[in-house]
Amino acid sequence: MKTKISTLKNGIRSIIVPVEGLKSVTVEVFIKIGSKYELKDEFGMSHFLEHMAFKGTVKRPTAAAINQEIDGKGAGYNAGTSHEMTSYHITTTKENIGWAVELLSDMLKNSIYEDKEVLKERGVIMEEIRMYRDNPMMGLSGEMTKFLYGGSTIGCWDIAGEISDIEKVSRLRVVNFRNKLINPKEMVVVIAGNVDDSANDEVKKYFEDFENKFYKGLPEVKVKINDKLVKSMTREVEQGHFAMALPALKRGDERKYAFKLIDIILGGNTSSRLYQKIREDMGLAYYVFSISDSFEEVGFWGVQSGVKLERLDEAVSVVRDELKHVSQGIKEEELNRAKDYMEGKTKLAMDRSSYWASFMGTKMLLENEIGDLDKELKKGREVSLVEVNNLVKDVFKEEEIRLVTIKNSKK
Repeated sequence: MKTKISTLKNGIRSIIVPVEGLKSVTVEVFIKIGSKYELKDEFGMSHFLEHMAFKGTVKRPTAAAINQEIDGKGAGYNAGTSHEMTSYHITTTKENIGWAVELLSDMLKNSIYEDKEVLKERGVIMEEIRMYRDNPMMGLSGEMTKFLYGGSTIGCWDIAGEISDIEKVSRLRVVNFRNKLINPKEMVVVIAGNVDDSANDEVKKYFEDFENKFYKGLPEVKVKINDKLVKSMTREVEQGHFAMALPALKRGDERKYAFKLIDIILGGNTSSRLYQKIREDMGLAYYVFSISDSFEEVGFWGVQSGVKLERLDEAVSVVRDELKHVSQGIKEEELNRAKDYMEGKTKLAMDRSSYWASFMGTKMLLENEIGDLDKELKKGREVSLVEVNNLVKDVFKEEEIRLVTIKNSKK
């Protein structure tokens, strides 16, 4: 596989990633617009803008027209917003590459953002927010992120925002937010899978005229970590839910390869320490998994679980004890199992064009690096037990543990 990277006249970076043996091809556009860059009166706007992308353009005036066109190709599509970027992708077949590139460019350049569509989408997103609120298994990690960093002067650390934020969204606010932050120099277009170098001509054809004369630049983000250690919430729930987290590594830290292996050992799969202890040994919970994340400025490691209400405090105590115990060291056999797991999962994912597109685009947009999976796997294999245990001592400090709990409001 030989990756081709080029930069268009307007600064958009194009990455063509041929992957032998695949029938599918994914076209994905990455933009450095995310909730981390939102001011107080803009909370939820990155996510809202993403939702509006498939609602109609001058050429394709309705969401139904776009959906019918995509379905007519047997293609799949989606979009996603994170704290640091937004991406839009279509997965299709080789003969449809030009069509997919043109469709994505049309949505990003020519969306009409009709008032009635904005109003309808306000309702959709408010229901999405309620869904996450009513389902702590889905929403608790966001509550933890907001608890950790929500005191920062810039940034919506709960990506969708609050219902009160969404109620204020208008067409004008959507257009102004889009024009303020979208910048060709902070965009990456990736075509990965059953593709050859000629696909770069399609990117040039449909994206080289992309411009935004209203761009004002990304705000400087300074993240403040909450000094408080505990947040307790009450809701009408049948289970008690908790998330426990500690400050960890920011994205550029070279110890990230060791950190990923520690994450797997503690809560990254069904043979992890916490899964075995909480579910298999004690029967306390149906689910338990890690919720670590890394940003440009900061990062955290965490775990969350849902347990019987009467045993919530017991489960929290067990996890706290396990986190204290991990500072005593990881064993060689645990590290080797984690390496095998990481390599196996990565190789299985390499059978999907969407995985290649996501990996390459994220790496270029957020780290300004050309993605190299062989290099990533090699660095993971080379992590030593000494590196892992030194990092464990640096990160897993009892006095830094943050706790967010959700208990039943009627008990």
